[in-house]
Amino acid sequence: MGLSSSFERIFLKKIDGKNSHDWFELGAMEKDPEKKVEYFRNTVELKPDFVGGWTVLGNAYAEMGEYEKAMECYNKALSICPKYKEAKYKRRNLEKKMKEAELKPGT
Repeated sequence: MGLSSSFERIFLKKIDGKNSHDWFELGAMEKDPEKKVEYFRNTVELKPDFVGGWTVLGNAYAEMGEYEKAMECYNKALSICPKYKEAKYKRRNLEKKMKEAELKPGT
């Protein structure tokens, strides 16, 4: 596989005419958590080894209260880059939040 093939695979792959960078920027500017999830999912679909993409997707899921999905995203980010500090920090905070939720009556 030549350099141009690698370039095309990484940068020219698109969903609805947008590449991973476009989707990431849309997600970063979006206020609606459900749309953030959609945009960041497209980001990691196009660029599955993008650690930052998995982390912000986890953040969007956590914002929606979907903690299990958020944890899966943080774990995916850390499986790609075990030393990625932001994903470690977010995962640790989410673990605390999930434990606290277990301790509250009626949850």
